[in-house]
Amino acid sequence: MKLKFAFAGGLLTAMLLFLVAASAATLIIDGKSDIFLAGQSSVPAGFPFNSQASGEGSGLLPVSIDVQFGQTLSFSATGLVSCCFGGSPTSGPDGGPSGFGPSSIPGYGFVAGYSGIAFPLLGVFLTAAPTPLGATPFVIGSSLNDVLVPLGATKLYFGFADSLGFGDVPGYYNDNTGSLTLEVSSVPEPSTWAMMILGFAGIGFMTYRRRKSALALAAA
Repeated sequence: MKLKFAFAGGLLTAMLLFLVAASAATLIIDGKSDIFLAGQSSVPAGFPFNSQASGEGSGLLPVSIDVQFGQTLSFSATGLVSCCFGGSPTSGPDGGPSGFGPSSIPGYGFVAGYSGIAFPLLGVFLTAAPTPLGATPFVIGSSLNDVLVPLGATKLYFGFADSLGFGDVPGYYNDNTGSLTLEVSSVPEPSTWAMMILGFAGIGFMTYRRRKSALALAAA
């Protein structure tokens, strides 16, 4: 019976620590965040439309978080952005500014091209040693749950795919306004919490054994 209580205590401790290990972060994603600059330390010379003319420009380096294989991520985004000098922001995280059809933008740098609804919030995973056009962006939108970090990924970047008319080479970020607030929650990879459970169950068992030995010596 004491062994059962010791094991249960270790298991409960492990589960509590698992809940603590699950983390959350709040990020601000500027409307000028350029998903095609993921993995770059600065805006490369010669980036398409890398000028300060009205409407043009390469945008800002995208915000990123560290990730590791096996994590499960969930996202929730709110806010408004505008792609085109909207005065007041005109679309939310799900994209689809009025007056524009589907987007089809070729890739640049480490990020492959994007095709789909115009101007949603996107994410892209990169490895520690990314390869040219090797990463495919995916739509996060206003809500996306249970995204498993793929093998080899070390960073997750957030931004938008933009171009002239949403159908040209990446660019035209200077006329974007507004920002999104992104909540990211992370659960540790299964191997981590499995080891925690086994480890603390083992500690409970060892505590029981030591207490039993101490009582045996005291009675001798």
